[in-house]
Amino acid sequence: MRFAIAIAVGVLAAAVAGSASARPAAACSASKLSPAVPAQNLPVPVAATRRRIAALAVRCDYAGLAKLAGTRFSFSFGGERSAAAYWKQQEARGGRPLAILVKILKLPVTRNETGAYAWPTAYRAHPTRADWDALVRVGVLTGKAADAMRKGGNVYYGYRTAITKSGRWQFFIAGD
Repeated sequence: MRFAIAIAVGVLAAAVAGSASARPAAACSASKLSPAVPAQNLPVPVAATRRRIAALAVRCDYAGLAKLAGTRFSFSFGGERSAAAYWKQQEARGGRPLAILVKILKLPVTRNETGAYAWPTAYRAHPTRADWDALVRVGVLTGKAADAMRKGGNVYYGYRTAITKSGRWQFFIAGD
């Protein structure tokens, strides 16, 4: 009887190991981050979209992120047509867009010029020292980069994202 149980356990362990190895390993800058985002005072559709973005990003689910983004979504100032392809390309070149996305969604929220809910707070007009320090604390910017942006007009041009009150993901973009 013990022998039969040992064989059954061995077969089950081999099956589990085999199925785990059949799944592709997550390969992006966000794969080791937690998808948990702190509670914030947000409308239900905004909070739900924010949680979904973080979950998709840590799974390195580029296609899922692109689907959630939809067609009226800004991700680049260039001529790129696919958000998923663009983010994959940035990651392959050593960029960390998905990690930055997850990290900024964990920071306090602000409202942007259209009234959407936006992250990080350094994206707002006249960001405070605390806004800049938050980006340094989570590893989105170095202290030197934050100081340079602050002193160079106090404008944040790094990755930022926004979700409309209805829960539509509006953009995830960097630059001017």
